[in-house]
Amino acid sequence: MNKHILFFKTTLLLLIGIFTAGFSYSQILTSSPYSRYGLGELNLPTFATPSAMGGSFIAYQHDSTTTPLFINAANPAGLAGLRFTTLELGGQSQFTKISDGSTSLKKRNLNFSYASLGFPIKKIGGAAAFGIMPYSSVGYNINSTQEVTNIGTVNYRFDGLGGLNKAFIACGIKPFRKQLIKFYHSAYHDTLVKHKKTAKYKFVRFTRELASELSVGVNAAYLFGNIIQTTRVIYPGSITYFNSLRQRSIQVNDFIFNGGLQTHFSIDSVRYHGKDPLKQGHRRILKEKIRIGFGFFAAIPSGVSSKQSNIIYTYSLDGVGVETPKDTLLNSQNVHGSVRLPLETGFGLSIKKGERLTVLMDAATTNWSGYKYFGEKNSNFTNSYRLSAGLNYVPNRLAYNSYVKRVQYRLGVSYTNGYLDLKNTKISNYALTAGLGLPVGLGRAEDIAVVNITAQFGTIGTVTNSLIQEKYIRLIVGFTFNNRWFKKFKYD
Repeated sequence: MNKHILFFKTTLLLLIGIFTAGFSYSQILTSSPYSRYGLGELNLPTFATPSAMGGSFIAYQHDSTTTPLFINAANPAGLAGLRFTTLELGGQSQFTKISDGSTSLKKRNLNFSYASLGFPIKKIGGAAAFGIMPYSSVGYNINSTQEVTNIGTVNYRFDGLGGLNKAFIACGIKPFRKQLIKFYHSAYHDTLVKHKKTAKYKFVRFTRELASELSVGVNAAYLFGNIIQTTRVIYPGSITYFNSLRQRSIQVNDFIFNGGLQTHFSIDSVRYHGKDPLKQGHRRILKEKIRIGFGFFAAIPSGVSSKQSNIIYTYSLDGVGVETPKDTLLNSQNVHGSVRLPLETGFGLSIKKGERLTVLMDAATTNWSGYKYFGEKNSNFTNSYRLSAGLNYVPNRLAYNSYVKRVQYRLGVSYTNGYLDLKNTKISNYALTAGLGLPVGLGRAEDIAVVNITAQFGTIGTVTNSLIQEKYIRLIVGFTFNNRWFKKFKYD
């Protein structure tokens, strides 16, 4: 076996072990006060590459063998473009400033983000991938004080930690990938050309191209994890009232599903509109072919199996802060139920010019009014939408004498109006993104890799109506490795 490939595979296995071991330990992935609602703060469904382009992913599919491939973990239809075995690993660090308008505090979180392995399956004309990543995160510590008539000072403390993880397996295929080739070699094609039926020929070729490029993907993910939320009411100056504590924990273990579609077509010439009369009515061949793609994505609404435990009791505090329980008001353990997740749908557009520029745009909606927690709706939840756009630019993918020209430069923007409605105010989230794709490795078509660095600058919420605003900087570092595995060699 080639020593480079052996080293490559050994390194990948070690990296998977390191990241998986790190992921198995409890991590505080967020410090957002808004993570106390629902299942917590939802994590990015994408990896480092699309995250740098505003998180746009619905129509994103790789169609080049000269740069590192990537795994589209959010829309499984994008997997159909994989040609090599691909490994993606990543982690992120977030710096957040939380403010209520008068005071502020700073938080920092560092955590594992994702690990995934994808590989082509030639017999089905597609590819598959599996991996693990966080689904949601809970991590908050909120304290407030209130003066109550006839009682005095009352302190409230809200704490939450935990979150859900997602282990997924996905597959994307092109079921009609040979339709265009069959048309070119058919008698029908020859007849249209012979009789010069140009309009019909273009229409048939266009529809066959759309069919050939149609990719279909499905994704099955297993959600698992625990969330613990505690509320304390403390009467520091009272001898009449006992303090109270309520702790609610939920454990989730179940499958969720999503799927998507993608298709593309190419434009290699345009009608001539210049002043030369001899060229009028002719078509001009483009130096760089334009490839336009469309995508659709849907996360199927489903009830995930869950267990909930609740305990409420009163207690007293001694002089050094030790709790002494008094009366238990409620103690229910492992009550079975379900959490119904909402329907999410979205459409995407991609425009690629040659091998240099790719532009992505997404529009998606989520029916959060259908969310239910153990049969109950949350009045703070409302339907939301997401808009994003981004671009990836590389001056020259094949300029091996100039490293700067082979670097991928990325920009993006995203906005969601938010699914939380607190005090008649939507908790929106908007962000600007930027990133680099730094090529590494041997540079061969069969042994290429990239280090993806993404920075996101965003704002969540507002300080109006006595709410909280978060300004954050999120740094994501991802590693993408490509190689041709499972290849039979004639000579050793």
